[in-house]
Amino acid sequence: MNTPVIEVQESVKHRVSALICEKFGFDEAELLSGVTFDELEIDSLILVELSLILRKEMGIVLAEGDLKSSFTLDEAVAVIRAKAEQA
Repeated sequence: MNTPVIEVQESVKHRVSALICEKFGFDEAELLSGVTFDELEIDSLILVELSLILRKEMGIVLAEGDLKSSFTLDEAVAVIRAKAEQA
């Protein structure tokens, strides 16, 4: 039986939010509230580091600029999922 798409989306979202909170010390409630990375002061350097972590830990390859500071967590997860599906 296949895992429903919603569960996969939530799993990726949970893993990405956990990585951001764990590695960079951000509050998960704030991250999940729908604010942009800019509003949380997550800059491009953190997003590049996140991309490297995603490659190492999840095997997802993101190009520089795929993740933008104007994104919310949901928007970033959509990009990450799309890249994972291409792999």
